[in-house]
Amino acid sequence: MKKLCLLLLFSLFGSALFSQSPDLILQHAVPFNDRSELSALTDAITTERLVLMGEASHGTSEFYTKRAAMSKHLIEERGYNFIAVEGDWAAMARINEFVKHKPGAPATIDDAMNALTRWPLWMWKNLEFKALVEWLHEFNANLDIDNRVGLYGIDVYDHEAAIQDVVSWLSRVDSDMGRRAERAYSCMTRHADIGNYIQMVARTGQHCGEDIAGVLQTVQSLREAEGVDAWEFFRAEHGAKVAVNAELHYRANLEGGAASWNYRASHFFLTAERLLGYYGDNSRGIIWAHNTHIGDARATDMGRMGVLNIGQLSREALGRENTFAIGFGTYTGEVLAASNWEGAMQTMETPNAQTGSWEHLLMETGLERLFLIFDDEELITELQNPVPHRAIGVTYNPAADQGNYVPSLMPERYDAFIFIHTTGILSPLE
Repeated sequence: MKKLCLLLLFSLFGSALFSQSPDLILQHAVPFNDRSELSALTDAITTERLVLMGEASHGTSEFYTKRAAMSKHLIEERGYNFIAVEGDWAAMARINEFVKHKPGAPATIDDAMNALTRWPLWMWKNLEFKALVEWLHEFNANLDIDNRVGLYGIDVYDHEAAIQDVVSWLSRVDSDMGRRAERAYSCMTRHADIGNYIQMVARTGQHCGEDIAGVLQTVQSLREAEGVDAWEFFRAEHGAKVAVNAELHYRANLEGGAASWNYRASHFFLTAERLLGYYGDNSRGIIWAHNTHIGDARATDMGRMGVLNIGQLSREALGRENTFAIGFGTYTGEVLAASNWEGAMQTMETPNAQTGSWEHLLMETGLERLFLIFDDEELITELQNPVPHRAIGVTYNPAADQGNYVPSLMPERYDAFIFIHTTGILSPLE
């Protein structure tokens, strides 16, 4: 396997960008059309604890359908235990209860999907993700409860819903504890929105971190309490961790730099790590998140700025041999995004990738769909220089697409890469 030295990475950013012909890429590229042909990629995954599947945008249908196809293969053929997505903990916990047929779970797939209420709705409330949820529900139907595959959210956003879950659980266990938790959380929730809370912290220097951490300690004190259901406890404890880390994430905006991002990124990995622990020593999981999160930050200019991500943290904690990161990219097409944060969903053009970029190089192979596995020394040597690699978020301006490229050392950022020349939009449920 590849042994390129990350310590040399950033000395390369000043060198000429990748300018090789696509010939060697073409020699190693595997064209694909359907799930059976992608199995050649998933067959390269053997005993890795975490498989991290990326996306170059949050609004592209093919990124979702291909991740779903590979996830199904890993679940059916490799026994993977869970999928955890870049979504909200509380909402995905309800969907998890549906797919695992838990008591009190949403009665129908539509009821389960209605747990998704936060912007950007199109990111998870779409037909592509709904199909995966339904498949998991059906797959689990004939399995013993301990062997059912779970579905979870790894993000810190929608901390309000996580807080409501924690208070509700504590109130059922001990009404006084529930009331005390609600009072503690009100330190932050009494503000009209998180922006007002941050303004208060900036103005007064006081914050609610200790109050919120105190609720987590209260929840943890009940770990061995009689009659406490293991899943209900895990859900409440992690909801309390969401609240703690969300407050840190938002408050760190006042510091500037990488701190705010890093609190969120660390929570992503914490969630994955806790799920591995929840499922047991030999458990394995699948992560769905943006390329920016799952590709090793050290192989981009993010690392130079002290920015972490789950890709880096997973490799550091579990060992590179126990993780497998798959990046995604497209040359052109359409994408769902908004012009501004919490703005209206729009169908936007994905311009042709800029000349000299990774996506442009893959386009030059002439293949409509291909994947590469970065396990060949000749290919790795050829790709030692960083190359611009496109990243589109939930907000996007196609006219300024040139600002959406991240210099990346591809064989170090990912273990494999999937390219689809022309991609289309997700199918929103509403």
